[in-house]
Amino acid sequence: MTYETDFRPLQPSDTSPTDHLRRRTPAVFRGMAAHWPAVSAWTFPYLASLDPSLPVRLVRGNRENSPTAFTWSDLGTYLRHLSEPPRADGDLLYLKEFDLLRKFPALRDDLKDIPFLPLGTVTSNSVWIGPARARTGLHQDLLDNCAVQIAGTKRFLLARPGTVERAGALSAKYDAWARLSRVGIEELAAGRGAGTGDEDFYFVELEPGDVLYVPARWWHEVVNLDASILLSGFFGSRSHVARLWTQVRLRDTLHRSRLLKEGDCTCHPARR
Repeated sequence: MTYETDFRPLQPSDTSPTDHLRRRTPAVFRGMAAHWPAVSAWTFPYLASLDPSLPVRLVRGNRENSPTAFTWSDLGTYLRHLSEPPRADGDLLYLKEFDLLRKFPALRDDLKDIPFLPLGTVTSNSVWIGPARARTGLHQDLLDNCAVQIAGTKRFLLARPGTVERAGALSAKYDAWARLSRVGIEELAAGRGAGTGDEDFYFVELEPGDVLYVPARWWHEVVNLDASILLSGFFGSRSHVARLWTQVRLRDTLHRSRLLKEGDCTCHPARR
């Protein structure tokens, strides 16, 4: 099985972005952010120069489907390695959910508005910076996501809500703002059973300046085709985000108090 033959390509949208938000269907908008200064300015050497000694926590491997492991580096060293040709036998270390804009507020000037976000939207931005072959395992987010490819190329494999649940493949592993699958999406698609249609699995490859809308609850798995930078913007209405934040905060408090999924989560190293 290969994704090219078993996944439908997600075609560039030919309808209004608001239609996709209303129907809650994923959509790719080619070049929507190509005019952003970040797309040309955010090179690895440039970001490294902002604070080379800044400590950063890196995810080792695929924490969604494997035991969670972290390591530490500094921003300059890590980004310098990404500028070099990748080693086939090297560790895949991923700077995930990095709050780049809080660390360097002046970088907000390199971004522009996403035109289809509704008025009153609350947005939480973070960046994902990693080498070729680094991946995020199959999961669904609790909030809608507007993903902007800044540098490099990235492949998204998507599955409709309900596909993992019907396969009985939900993972028990804890993540505050997501739900995880215990199998990869290609394994899931290969074992598709009754009730799974031909239009349940999609793929799309993002180039710099492309924008991808991923509705909440859509399953997706992501892999870097080369070293890349992606800006994610999770969003929702103020009332929806407030309700969800209250639920997540309660669940996360139980987890951090060691009353829920202790030692089996994406936020703490796996117990040996």
